Amino acid sequence: MPLYPIVIVGHRGACGYAPENTLSSFAKAIECDVDMIEFDVRQCASGELIVFHDAKVDYLTNGHGYISEKTFDELRQLKVLGNEVIPTLSDVFDFVDRRVKLYIELKSPGIVQDILEIIEYYVHHKKWCYDDFLIASFDHVQLQEIKIANNQIILAALMYGIPISFGACASEITADIVCLDAEFITQRFVDDIHNRGMLAYVYTVNDKETYVRVIGYGVDGIITDYPGVIPPDKYPAATTPRSGYIYGESLLLRKDF
Repeated sequence: MPLYPIVIVGHRGACGYAPENTLSSFAKAIECDVDMIEFDVRQCASGELIVFHDAKVDYLTNGHGYISEKTFDELRQLKVLGNEVIPTLSDVFDFVDRRVKLYIELKSPGIVQDILEIIEYYVHHKKWCYDDFLIASFDHVQLQEIKIANNQIILAALMYGIPISFGACASEITADIVCLDAEFITQRFVDDIHNRGMLAYVYTVNDKETYVRVIGYGVDGIITDYPGVIPPDKYPAATTPRSGYIYGESLLLRKDF
């Protein structure tokens, strides 16, 4: 079987080593030589897009309440695990500065237009490219809206569980990638995704046993809290033929075999 590269995505940066979704976590992920950095985007009460996973700030900060009910100024006063500020989406773009690709997970409803406006600004004024961005969500309606507005942006349909039709719902919105939970991934599911012309990514892979299992299914990308440890070899041998894509400068180039 041929060798093929596995795309390594740092989960919320490198949240096994640093506070999740913070600039220090993103710095650590880059240090670990990830291909992409995954992070979560929510909209606060004053309209800004901020990078934070939970709907409420209680667990990770010295504050209380919902992101959606707090203004940006209020959120900026909070400290993540006592030390770091909550970054905006633009803060992350500026910090990363095209050193790696960005995997943006939409957490709030109705933020497609705001996301696209920021991406367009960075493409047209900051020398970014559309394929520097991947947008993911469990909200496939928002992904479809993005595809209609700009089909140059890579889309990942997130799934939890095993739908009866496997990857059909992702294919309906012409997603490029289906991102599966490691708990529910199966060989049939991965094969179905590949047969539909999409890539299969898996979250969240943090131990060798899970890593070996999902690599055996022929997945194309792995999301991990511990980049630099997972995987032990960034380019492992394939045990199954890969799908009809190769990775290049854009990470996602269609190839007809």
